[in-house]
Amino acid sequence: MPAKTVSAKPKQKPRASQPQGTTKTGDRSKMVGGSLEAVLYDCLPMHDSTWGICTGADGKIYIGACGECIGGLSVYILRYDPDTSKLEYLIEVGPAIGEPPDNGRATQSKIHYCMIPGSDGLIYCATHASGPPLNHPVWRPWNSWDDERLRFPGAHLFTFDPKTNSIFDFGVGPQREGSRCMAMDEKRRKLYGITWPRNHVYVYYMDERRYVDLGRIGDINPQAIFLDKNGTAYTTDDYGYIIRCDPDTNELRRLNVKCPHLAYRIGWHNVPYDVVPSPDGETFFGIDWGFENHVWEFDPRGEGSMRSFGRVWAPPEWNNDHSLEYYQLRALVFGADGKLYFTGRVGWEQDQVQHLIRLDTVRGKTEDLGGIDFPGRRGFHAASATFDFYGNLYIAEAGLHPTGMYIYRPDYVSKGKRLFSWKDVKMWG
Repeated sequence: MPAKTVSAKPKQKPRASQPQGTTKTGDRSKMVGGSLEAVLYDCLPMHDSTWGICTGADGKIYIGACGECIGGLSVYILRYDPDTSKLEYLIEVGPAIGEPPDNGRATQSKIHYCMIPGSDGLIYCATHASGPPLNHPVWRPWNSWDDERLRFPGAHLFTFDPKTNSIFDFGVGPQREGSRCMAMDEKRRKLYGITWPRNHVYVYYMDERRYVDLGRIGDINPQAIFLDKNGTAYTTDDYGYIIRCDPDTNELRRLNVKCPHLAYRIGWHNVPYDVVPSPDGETFFGIDWGFENHVWEFDPRGEGSMRSFGRVWAPPEWNNDHSLEYYQLRALVFGADGKLYFTGRVGWEQDQVQHLIRLDTVRGKTEDLGGIDFPGRRGFHAASATFDFYGNLYIAEAGLHPTGMYIYRPDYVSKGKRLFSWKDVKMWG
């Protein structure tokens, strides 16, 4: 489709109800082992979450600023340059794919965990749903499934070219559904994804422009689908059992390997929330979308095996109920020190601040690095994380507007010295 560019300075009329904090872009606070910097996307004052964030082959950070709670918004793609600390507003996705946010339908409001960098420099994406139509306070897919005027048309699969600031649209993949998460097999030119709300696994063959529905895998929507070195894809069923997808036949098979859970539960809702490759790329570290706060390591070799690090963030005696979803661990990322970083709330101490946590996966030791506590920014959810090639860590924020991210700058990072390279970047959202 024709390339389309947008102004680097999007303008929106702020809502009177918008939270008015005093945090400014560039504000910093000291943390254990480094410092934390806040970067807010204040040119998008009504956008309220950032789910997709990735490191491009050019070493820059690419961001999907989403507008999921206010009607009539579509996702923007932004870019942050670690060398210059410059934030650029590149393109509004909805108009570029023929779905302007004021067309009366549920909007192309999000890129969820579907923002994947390619070695060719392109960013491979899929849109997701939840944003209401313009002038509607709320939207639910089931209430408008057959309503041609209001329903979500489906997730668009597309590539974004940072060199030309343009989008190539493959068109709608899952009809009437969004794409919750996605992974890319570059060798086979395949995209894997999971739809919402019906929870189907799909494959998209980019060169053939062919969409294949592999069927429904349950009721609870996994937040991750991930790939091993051979291009085999993995996710879980509703109870945390690993599902393996053969890269050549697309056959789905449930392994006798299960994500860990507390002894008095059966694992329901233990689908993965976030998964990252180990530093050597042989295994995966993940956290669940249940209420457990376990960190686990999955080894895909053979018939697979699972190792649990236990409940690394929460008192063992804390009651395990539905409210614990509010205190999930999120935003996994390995640092250049080989340690696993993530976030979690301290809800059991009546403190609603997200904390940055570090896990030494060799010794099994967890360390609290401090609270992510900037003026006007309490109450947010962490969404996902990535790194730049120098070793700084980027944590995407969700739940406040304007949305933004936080940059943890470890003391061991030296300006201009690269500690990561392209081989360390994951091929899933």
